[in-house]
Amino acid sequence: MLEWFENLQRMNDEQIQRFAKKQGLALTLEEVKKLRKALKGASISWGIYGVPKDVLQKIQSILGENRFQQLKKISGI
Repeated sequence: MLEWFENLQRMNDEQIQRFAKKQGLALTLEEVKKLRKALKGASISWGIYGVPKDVLQKIQSILGENRFQQLKKISGI
């Protein structure tokens, strides 16, 4: 999970898109921007206590159910 959050902070949109594709998750640049916005409040406490439900709901609304489940699996959310 932390790898995804760190990459969202340090990579540009195209790099994140390529990183996700290597992990088996296809993302559009628009989705990357929306995910970046939804996760900008990420903190180390998320690794301990879990990602807040409202953030998970935002991510699910961006990606849809299937890709959300896929992201959960590969990122460990």
